[in-house]
Amino acid sequence: MNLEGFDHGNRGIGIRHHQLILPSVICSTHVSRRIATEVSAVTFAHQHGCAIIGDDVAGIDNFFVALADHPNVGSVLAVGLGCETIQSQELAAKLASRNESTHHCIIQESGGVEGTVTAGVLAARQLAEKYPPQKTGLIQLHIGIELGRVTFDISPVTRSLKDSGFQIEVIESHGNSAEAFSKLAELKSHLIISFPAENQPSSGFPLIPVINVAGTGLLHQATFKDFDLQETELEEKLISLIESVVSGKLTIAEKNRSGEIRAPRVVRSV
Repeated sequence: MNLEGFDHGNRGIGIRHHQLILPSVICSTHVSRRIATEVSAVTFAHQHGCAIIGDDVAGIDNFFVALADHPNVGSVLAVGLGCETIQSQELAAKLASRNESTHHCIIQESGGVEGTVTAGVLAARQLAEKYPPQKTGLIQLHIGIELGRVTFDISPVTRSLKDSGFQIEVIESHGNSAEAFSKLAELKSHLIISFPAENQPSSGFPLIPVINVAGTGLLHQATFKDFDLQETELEEKLISLIESVVSGKLTIAEKNRSGEIRAPRVVRSV
């Protein structure tokens, strides 16, 4: 199967060319959102970075690095406040040592919100101009599967995907799609197929296209327009839909800009 992707250097070959506006702390998420909106980039809100303690300091820092290193990312602008535990300049330095397509800005050093938005938009546009999309062959597609439905037999799906030459990673989410998506992002999945629990809605992930498959329960059938496929359509339509998504077709979650990023936490802290 001949699929094309984007060459993102050390990050690898991705199926999307995203610019990531990465807030290093909850306090900079609103500024990151404004910058991302101005430059058509991707960002996310989160609850991390300020007053974290213990193992979470390194854990969340490493998680942000993993997000920035994802193959679907072309360039990164880290946005910090200036007094958080995870400093944006330190995070950006780690990222730049791996991928030069990285810059950062700090709210407390840029004259506040408006100054940071102005500086951030300029920096993001310069990064986008310097690192434009470069199409290339996609060597192997890495597909992550989030399995939230306990009684669903996933084996026919995985067998079909492997027969098509795809690399597969399955994570049983136990109803928590957000955590499963984060784990699959760290494993560098290009695309996610989600089988959410029958009592959970469809969802997405900012950096990774998510194909949501509806179950037969009342919630999924009541919100069927939020799903890309029905269980009964898997054999007939899944492979062709994957090919279309890799070629640029937006999933419903991408169109709706739905989903969140949840960093793994081991300590209860502020």
